[in-house]
Amino acid sequence: MPLVLATTFALSLWIILGALGVSSFDGIMLALLIILLAAGGRLISRTVGSVGPGSRD
Repeated sequence: MPLVLATTFALSLWIILGALGVSSFDGIMLALLIILLAAGGRLISRTVGSVGPGSRD
């Protein structure tokens, strides 16, 4: 669910920045950065959560 929220926020931000006159390329790069950070955070949290005592491999 957080990834969906981050994606929705990023694409909304892209539309808003486009309406304010910011370059479309700059806006989409910012949106992609937000989406990739959210996806990377989810992958890292899964990896960190599966390491340690009591983890099942």
